[in-house]
Amino acid sequence: FSQTNSKAFTAKTSCVRRRYREFVWLRRQLQKNAGLVPVPELPGKSAFFVGSTDEFIERRRQGLQQFLEK
Repeated sequence: FSQTNSKAFTAKTSCVRRRYREFVWLRRQLQKNAGLVPVPELPGKSAFFVGSTDEFIERRRQGLQQFLEK
Protein backbone atom coordinates (compact mmCIF):
# COMPACT_ATOMS: atom_id res chain seq x y z
CA PHE A 1 0.00 0.00 0.00
CA SER A 2 1.14 3.51 -0.73
CA GLN A 3 -0.17 6.77 0.67
CA THR A 4 0.53 10.33 -0.41
CA ASN A 5 -0.61 13.84 0.31
CA SER A 6 0.81 15.20 -2.96
CA LYS A 7 -1.62 17.18 -5.08
CA ALA A 8 -0.09 15.56 -8.17
CA PHE A 9 -2.04 12.35 -7.41
CA THR A 10 -5.82 12.13 -7.41
CA ALA A 11 -5.85 8.88 -5.41
CA LYS A 12 -4.36 9.39 -1.97
CA THR A 13 -4.03 5.64 -1.31
CA SER A 14 -3.16 2.90 -3.76
CA CYS A 15 -2.41 -0.80 -3.63
CA VAL A 16 -0.14 -2.71 -5.97
CA ARG A 17 0.28 -6.47 -6.12
CA ARG A 18 3.66 -7.89 -7.10
CA ARG A 19 4.89 -11.41 -7.70
CA TYR A 20 7.99 -12.80 -6.00
CA ARG A 21 9.90 -12.82 -9.31
CA GLU A 22 9.42 -9.05 -9.54
CA PHE A 23 11.21 -8.66 -6.20
CA VAL A 24 14.01 -10.87 -7.55
CA TRP A 25 14.28 -8.56 -10.58
CA LEU A 26 14.27 -5.47 -8.34
CA ARG A 27 17.03 -6.90 -6.14
CA ARG A 28 19.19 -7.68 -9.18
CA GLN A 29 18.72 -4.14 -10.49
CA LEU A 30 19.64 -2.69 -7.10
CA GLN A 31 22.75 -4.89 -6.94
CA LYS A 32 23.88 -3.65 -10.37
CA ASN A 33 23.65 -0.03 -9.23
CA ALA A 34 24.49 -0.29 -5.53
CA GLY A 35 28.27 -0.17 -5.73
CA LEU A 36 29.58 -1.01 -2.26
CA VAL A 37 26.21 -0.60 -0.54
CA PRO A 38 24.91 -4.03 0.49
CA VAL A 39 21.49 -4.99 -0.86
CA PRO A 40 19.29 -6.89 1.63
CA GLU A 41 18.44 -10.53 1.03
CA LEU A 42 14.99 -11.67 -0.05
CA PRO A 43 13.06 -14.20 1.99
CA GLY A 44 13.61 -17.75 0.77
CA LYS A 45 11.57 -19.38 -1.94
CA SER A 46 11.12 -22.85 -0.56
CA ALA A 47 8.87 -25.45 -2.15
CA PHE A 48 9.32 -27.60 0.94
CA PHE A 49 7.72 -25.33 3.54
CA VAL A 50 6.24 -27.19 6.50
CA GLY A 51 2.99 -25.60 7.62
CA SER A 52 -0.04 -24.10 6.02
CA THR A 53 0.00 -22.15 2.79
CA ASP A 54 -1.45 -19.15 4.62
CA GLU A 55 1.45 -19.19 7.08
CA PHE A 56 3.98 -19.40 4.26
CA ILE A 57 2.38 -16.53 2.35
CA GLU A 58 2.25 -14.32 5.44
CA ARG A 59 5.89 -15.04 6.33
CA ARG A 60 6.99 -14.26 2.81
CA ARG A 61 4.88 -11.08 2.76
CA GLN A 62 6.53 -9.93 5.96
CA GLY A 63 9.97 -10.77 4.59
CA LEU A 64 9.31 -8.83 1.40
CA GLN A 65 8.03 -5.88 3.44
CA GLN A 66 11.26 -5.91 5.48
CA PHE A 67 13.27 -6.04 2.24
CA LEU A 68 11.48 -2.92 0.97
CA GLU A 69 11.93 -1.07 4.24
CA LYS A 70 15.67 -1.77 4.33
